[in-house]
Amino acid sequence: MVSVPSAKLSELPYESTTRLIAATLNFSIELVEKLSAKDAERIIAISEGLVENFGMETRFTKNTVRKYFAYPDTLPFIGLLHHKIIGFVIGVPLDHFIDEPWARIDPFLGNQNTVYTYAFVMDAKYRGSGYGKSLKRVYMSYLRKRGYSYVSGHVMEGIAQRWARSTVILGKFPDWHNTGKVFEYYRRPLT
Repeated sequence: MVSVPSAKLSELPYESTTRLIAATLNFSIELVEKLSAKDAERIIAISEGLVENFGMETRFTKNTVRKYFAYPDTLPFIGLLHHKIIGFVIGVPLDHFIDEPWARIDPFLGNQNTVYTYAFVMDAKYRGSGYGKSLKRVYMSYLRKRGYSYVSGHVMEGIAQRWARSTVILGKFPDWHNTGKVFEYYRRPLT
């Protein structure tokens, strides 16, 4: 599991350190190497959109922000429109979850070739705008270029079957993290 240093958001840097991965005139996708307190607050605010559908447990907190925006142990990407964060996706090498019972259903656990998508969240105002699709496409391209073969994650039941035919459902989890919803664990090749 990814370790989290115990610290406060106020101890984060004044400005985020990011690496530009892709950009158009007004929209950019950046890999976050160090997250600022201000950007951490924005991530937490965006995650509020998860609460209505999935419950309070899914909202990002100061601890989860510090834990999952922990490059290079994690691969956190942000989408910015006019320099304002409107969404994020966080990948974690699957092998970081070797002690998690759900991860043991993945036959590629231990092969160091899979990235688990921990979170993919867009500001509700920008859902359906195409920015999320661009963010996910760039994320997956980045993983492929770094030598990963698969991406995996948990999504609500029925969502993964809408993706590429090569997506495989490896297991179902009723009441995933107390959401009251059935989630599926999927794996899909990055080809």
